[in-house]
Amino acid sequence: MLFNEKLKMLRKESGFTQEGLAEKLNVSRQAITKWETGEGTPDIENLKLISNLFNTTIDDLVKEEKDVNIDAINQFKYSEELEINHTKHFDINLGKFEEVNILPTEEEKVKVELLSSKYENINELFKIKFDELYNKLDIDIKNSKIIDNIILNIYLPEKYIEDIELNTKIKTLNISDIEISKLEFDGELKYINVKNSKGKVVLNTTRCDIEADYDKLDGELEVNIVNSTARVQIPKGSKYKTILKGKKNQFINENVSEDATNIIELNGLNSKLIIIEK
Repeated sequence: MLFNEKLKMLRKESGFTQEGLAEKLNVSRQAITKWETGEGTPDIENLKLISNLFNTTIDDLVKEEKDVNIDAINQFKYSEELEINHTKHFDINLGKFEEVNILPTEEEKVKVELLSSKYENINELFKIKFDELYNKLDIDIKNSKIIDNIILNIYLPEKYIEDIELNTKIKTLNISDIEISKLEFDGELKYINVKNSKGKVVLNTTRCDIEADYDKLDGELEVNIVNSTARVQIPKGSKYKTILKGKKNQFINENVSEDATNIIELNGLNSKLIIIEK
């Protein structure tokens, strides 16, 4: 299926008109028409917006499309690897990134991969450091200045993932195909997409409005914010319980099942969490 066919299918499945999708992406309706008829193709920034909106990846959107080459989009690459042989706690400290992907691998090694369509000298702009203890692995990725148009992929051995701490300032965090006891995020975050994953996710984003999108709710989501709003999209009919802590916080649109094992928790101060069943 070509990109234009996928876009039209995703739009209709999500209940958007062309005008509605154009408003979401901040483009003209004519642009949507051109993309859906195959007369044009969105640039990389709009591809990122589309992938976030429909909880998919750029690769899935364009891998059958002859006019869009994903390798060309991310033509510059820098990576480092470290072999491990048992379960570890992963403590990941990053600079500021536009998009970070946490992914599993069947290999017994950790791989950190930086991709860019802009910086040919990407290997000179970042320093990747592994600091391994017996039951813990620190991953530090540092850069001398804020750099845009960088995608970071972190591949972790699926047989050795226990829990993850992630400290960073990013726009989008994607978690895919992972079973984990806990992933705890500290920092600034705008979007988090959780796809085909199981476990507890803790978001300590303080004064940040945040949007979380689940393709299925399987585990716990804990949101800790102050004077902010969280929007959580879950599949229609998902069973969950809510826990409200802190002061002057509220859930909106909650539809709880007391016998559910999944949990959505809101903590902090003067904040609200809106639950959207899609």
